[in-house]
Amino acid sequence: MKPSLKPFHLSPSSIAVFKQCRQRYKFLHIDKLGDRYGKPRPYFTMANHVHATLKEFLSLQPLDLRTAATAEELLRRNWRRYRLGFRDKDDELRWAEKALAQLRSFVSSQDIGAQPIMMEEMVEAEISVGVVLRGRIDRVDKESDGTLHIIDYKTGSTAGRIDWEQLELHALILSKRLSWPISKVSYLYLANSFMRSTAISVDDLRQVNWRVLATANKIRQEKQFHPSPGPWCGNCDFISICLGKPESDPVATAFDQLEFWDDSKGDGE
Repeated sequence: MKPSLKPFHLSPSSIAVFKQCRQRYKFLHIDKLGDRYGKPRPYFTMANHVHATLKEFLSLQPLDLRTAATAEELLRRNWRRYRLGFRDKDDELRWAEKALAQLRSFVSSQDIGAQPIMMEEMVEAEISVGVVLRGRIDRVDKESDGTLHIIDYKTGSTAGRIDWEQLELHALILSKRLSWPISKVSYLYLANSFMRSTAISVDDLRQVNWRVLATANKIRQEKQFHPSPGPWCGNCDFISICLGKPESDPVATAFDQLEFWDDSKGDGE
């Protein structure tokens, strides 16, 4: 009897990293160097606190508890849990005020009576024999027609060109786990409460499934894992050991382009 192979895990963040820089993928998901070289980032700290606060806020009952004052108090309480990555007190205050402004905008412009069926939840599904896709889903609402609407919060600025892959992958995971069909996915940009949405169909999910399997096959066949220098190098934790780093110090890209969550423990195994 042949021994069973370990599942090969992928996530939206690991797929994005592989497409951006294969060497970074190797350092992070094969060599497991994240804990050794990883640095706290102020935008991740802020984003984590905003996400945690929104989860608590939309869980409050009765609904009249959902006020701007309550959101501010929840944020202050969450902020005390950890305060990492800031240069100094002034820098921390700047990020805290940014977080507070986003929460106030959410309370004033969004449906604060919403009753999501899922918030900030890690989910995974086997999409083919031996290939497991996992990710952290910010929020899922059930629409009046019984279909599901997946919403991802973005704490960065509104993107000019929308890359829907992250939400398509989340939809694929849920399609394997839940019986309700998924009809729509959205990015909600909290800085200005601007929501970008797109419909998603069963045929779309078949294409997404095929793309994930193709990516898994590429990763498994990859031997060299060459670096891909670019503007993202400025925010890479592995720049000190990079085999292809730029000759001059790279300029960091905007933080909103790197808003990846730690949703990929075990990727590449």
